[in-house]
Amino acid sequence: MITIENEYLTIHIKEKGAELAKVYTKLDAFDYLWTGDSQYWGRQAPVLFPIIGKLNEDTYTIEEKEYTMSQHGFAREFDFELVSQSDKQALFSLSANEQTKKMYPFDFNLQITYLLEGKNLTVHYSVENLSETIKLPFALGAHPGFNVPLNHNGTFSDYQLAFEPALKNSISVLNIDDGPFPFITGNNKPLALTKENVLELDYPTFDNGLIIIDEDIARVTLSSPLSKHSITLEVSEFPYLTLWTVENKQAPFLCIEPFYGLPDQVGKVGDLYDKKGNCILAPLDTKKLHFSMTFE
Repeated sequence: MITIENEYLTIHIKEKGAELAKVYTKLDAFDYLWTGDSQYWGRQAPVLFPIIGKLNEDTYTIEEKEYTMSQHGFAREFDFELVSQSDKQALFSLSANEQTKKMYPFDFNLQITYLLEGKNLTVHYSVENLSETIKLPFALGAHPGFNVPLNHNGTFSDYQLAFEPALKNSISVLNIDDGPFPFITGNNKPLALTKENVLELDYPTFDNGLIIIDEDIARVTLSSPLSKHSITLEVSEFPYLTLWTVENKQAPFLCIEPFYGLPDQVGKVGDLYDKKGNCILAPLDTKKLHFSMTFE
């Protein structure tokens, strides 16, 4: 376990998956991050790479050759190398190897940097295409879960999400297939807001699974009138924002997930270069993304 900290926060990060494991406030002595209780969901903040969500039949093609990969890709299952560490920063790296190439026949390097400044934790991603000739198709997502309620103040339904720029009476979300797996259908639908620019949390909203918001969201804030605490995510570099908690279990957490990429559209096995939402990186090019979390 890797630790970075300052006078406000202690951050723990696992080397497996370079996964965030604790965001502990020293001032009020509680953890903002979901505990990973396997009764509900045994993970905490996995990195999703090089796919997001499930593939049809857990399979995709490259030039008509089939490859198999499980949900959300493989990055979360591998130990990352700790490249450097200071009191307030840690840099992790994962490169293509024999195991990854059985699932994903590309030469890549994925670096993840956690940078702590005051009450703000920024996560920087760098994806490098190491091939001189082949384009690199990939998706990249963050999947952090947060305890709701925060510090046991109120209940899940006492919390809300507010967005910047402000939304009006509804949010455009991707329609999710009603089958056993959360594939997209290719259509959008509105999700009504009970108040202007505010999505009030309740469990029935999530009974049918994840919500993928298809709007230009710069920031989203989780808060409650019953708590002095809040979490604000700055996500402007990611085209989709996903919300999820375990269906039909009234779990005490919410995942707020910046996505650069999407689950498969329901139907047939497809080519990874044609997958909606994917980034296609030119040979020897690098894609950099970041998002930040401010804990009040």
